[in-house]
Order: sequence, then C-alpha cells, then structure tokens
Amino acid sequence: MGGHHENSVHGRTCRSGQAGSVLLLFLGLVLPTGEAVSQQAGPTFHRYLVRAVLTAEGLKNLQKQPPTALKAGVAKFVESVGGKLEFWYFDYGAATAYSVIDYPDEVAAATTQLSSNAAGYARVTIRPLLSAEEMDKAVAKWPPRPPPATTIEPHSPS
Repeated sequence: MGGHHENSVHGRTCRSGQAGSVLLLFLGLVLPTGEAVSQQAGPTFHRYLVRAVLTAEGLKNLQKQPPTALKAGVAKFVESVGGKLEFWYFDYGAATAYSVIDYPDEVAAATTQLSSNAAGYARVTIRPLLSAEEMDKAVAKWPPRPPPATTIEPHSPS
C-alpha cells in the first residue's frame, strides 16, 4: 500500500496514498498508520454537499483549535479516504459548517460521515450533487409521461 495514487479530476490532480496517522482537530479521529480506508480511488469523482451542525462540544473545540486548523484537519481526513475538499464555509449564526467535497465513491463518503458523527463534535449530513450538465442528462432521460401510478381505492364503509 506504499506510494501514491494520482487521479486527474476536472483538471486537478488528487493524490491518495497510505493513510498514516491523521489527527483531526475537530473530529477527534485518528487513523492507524498504514490502514487504508479506501483501497482504490476510481477515475471519476462524485461531488457532495456536506453540512456539519456543530454540537456544544464542537463549539467548545473551536475555542481550543482555530477554525483554519479544523479545516486543514478535515481536508487531510478527506484526502486519506481518496477525496478532495473543494471549499469550506462557516455559518456562524447557525453554528454550521458547509463544504463541497469530491469523493471517489459512496463508501468514502459514508466513511467520512460515519466517522464524523461518531466523534460527537457535529451532526454531519452528506448529499450528492450534480452539475448543470449532469442534470441536463437526467432531464433528457426523463420519460415523456409520468410512470403509471398505483391507485389505492378509498375504503368505503359498508
């Protein structure tokens, strides 16, 4: 599992390799040295919107570790599963962090969500995203008429 594996995604090179010990300042997670969370990164990446609502413990952690360190720790964790953090913003009014992350597959996305939620610093939800071009393809496959609906006859009292 040594060395690095590189993939070109949207003109960017993403590097994933041996996970190593990655301490996440925000999530409080450590990946054991040499443990590969994702065995293989595919040539196509899938984009996800990630919403992390900070818990009281997560907010306290921001006082100990600056948000820039949190962002760097999350980026390292995402890279350890073969992903790439595209952007990260805080909504301070709702104590929520939003990011867009490219993952190689659903397993990598699920690994991040499960690990983050287990740490207890935030309640994380991940939603798949499509580009306008991908939505064009979805709309093009849309049937010209709706699929047949199953109708349930109302029960009439006898």
